[in-house]
Amino acid sequence: MIHELFKEKVKLGKKGQITIPKCIRDEDNLKEDDVFIVQHMPGGDIILSKQISINTPEDLMIEAIMSAPPFDADAAWEEIKRERRQDR
Repeated sequence: MIHELFKEKVKLGKKGQITIPKCIRDEDNLKEDDVFIVQHMPGGDIILSKQISINTPEDLMIEAIMSAPPFDADAAWEEIKRERRQDR
């Protein structure tokens, strides 16, 4: 199947919903209850991807980053200083 480049404005509804244009739904065989991944990029772009059963390396990396505990720079620096004192 050849995918065509498509650009159309869509409007955000009251409940935060958008409608994927019918021509895209038809071309990609999208059905009700399909699952999508929403990624919010640092520059403000939003990427909507259809969830597939195979996780790509990028998916696994993002999942690992999102599930990691918050980084505490002060605690890390204190640990480095403790290790340096022990090495002396």
